[in-house]
Parts: sequence; structure tokens; C-alpha cells
Amino acid sequence: MTGRTTVAATAPRIRAAVRDAVGTVEISNPGRHNALSVAMMTELAVVLQAMDEDPEVRVVVLRGAGEQAFVSGADISEFPGLRDDAARRAADDAATTLFTRLSALSVPVIARIHGYCLGAGMALALGADLRCADTRSVLAIPAARLGVGYPLEQTAALVQTVGPAAASDLLFTGRRVPAAEAHAMGLVDRLAEPGELGEAVDELAATIAANAPLSVRAAKASVQAVRRLGEGDEAAGGAALGRAIEAVARCRTSHDLQEGALAFLEKRSPRFAGR
Repeated sequence: MTGRTTVAATAPRIRAAVRDAVGTVEISNPGRHNALSVAMMTELAVVLQAMDEDPEVRVVVLRGAGEQAFVSGADISEFPGLRDDAARRAADDAATTLFTRLSALSVPVIARIHGYCLGAGMALALGADLRCADTRSVLAIPAARLGVGYPLEQTAALVQTVGPAAASDLLFTGRRVPAAEAHAMGLVDRLAEPGELGEAVDELAATIAANAPLSVRAAKASVQAVRRLGEGDEAAGGAALGRAIEAVARCRTSHDLQEGALAFLEKRSPRFAGR
């Protein structure tokens, strides 16, 4: 691991950097509470894939810029233009690519949530492995208030996260849920005071990054396989199961397995290399 910082994207609204094996991706559209335009969705998908392909990155933190929002949803100002068939297809393709890329990441993703987390922001958060929020956060899926059909993949993730009754409540009403309630229903994994969220997420990311990368990737692959098998999709579940079995097997012959055992015997911190 190194202490260098590298810029992974040049787009002004999607900012990325890597430091000490932690990749940070920041969504910046403060004038619209970090709402995602179609162009931003496209760029975010590219940046996330680059993060996953970077051998130095062991965990990704996804956050919103400023103090007001994680992501307040899709950029509604673009909606009138989406009546055009070509524009609508382009928007649908951008969203599908983004959430497919996010679900395919092999490294853990932490959503650092503050302020508004609405609509497409909730879809991003549900695509993360862990969701950490400050106590002032507000979460909602207002699709029914906008005439939007919430995508099936994100609905499945919501149901798996909070159960069918709570998912129905959120989708049918479109109501805004305060952070404490979101935590109680399992929509948020960890809560922190607003001034302490950054430190809490940094500590969590550092803990994950310090562990054996192959083991962490194998754990994520296994969790994904269990989720896919639970969805009843035999093809997707079988493919995910195959990837998990392969990832676990790779750990058995890894340098890191030897290093972990040696470090334990020598009573020192292990120096994992990801191989």
C-alpha cells in the first residue's frame, strides 16, 4: 500500500482518487444536490470500472460532494427531453450500465451517506455492500410520486435488504425516511453523528483495506452468490456460485495465506500483497 494520491477521472462532476488502497469516488453536482445526469451516470460507470481494475484499490468509498446530499436522485431537469425515444433509450442504457457495473465490482463498496439519499441515490446505496449514514440523513424512493417505474434489479436489492413489507412501504408511499428509522429497518448498516461520519467511514475502509485482498474478494463473491441463488435465477446464481468457488480456491494457494499464518506465529501485523 502506498500513500500516494492519484486522480482517476478528469470529469468535473465525478472525482476519484486512490490513497492507501482506498478508492474514493465523489459525485459532485451541488447545484442540484448531486443529482445524476445521464452524462454523470456514464462517467461514473467508467470510473467504477477503472477502480475495480486498479490493483492498488482494495475498497471503494462512494460519496456525494458538499454538505447537503449524497445523491438526490436522477437529474429531473432532463426528464422533458426524455420523451424523445432515442434520448430515453440513451438514459435507460446509461442507468443500466451504471448499476450493472456497480453490482459487478469485485472489491467492497461503502456508501457514505449524508443529507438526501433519494431515488437513484438509493439505487447506488443499495448497490453498495455497506451503507454508513449520518443521523441527519433522509432516504426515500419517490418513484411513485414521479410516475417512474423503479427498476426490477434495484427493487430486488431493496427487498433483500429490508424485506417485502418494508420495501412495499417505501415504494408505495414514496415517503422520506429519517436515518434512525432507516437503520432500524436495515436500510442503513451504521449510523454516526454528522461530524463523525467521515472518520467512521475512513476507519471502516482502512480496516477492510488492511485485510487479505483475495480473502475479501472471495467473501464478497460468496455473498453475491448467496444473494443470486436466493433470487431464483438459476443461470445468474450458477455463474455467481462458480466465481465464488474459484475465488475461495484461489485463497488456498495464495502467498497471503502463508503470510497470514506466519504473521500470526510471529505476533506481528501481516503484510498482504493480494497474491
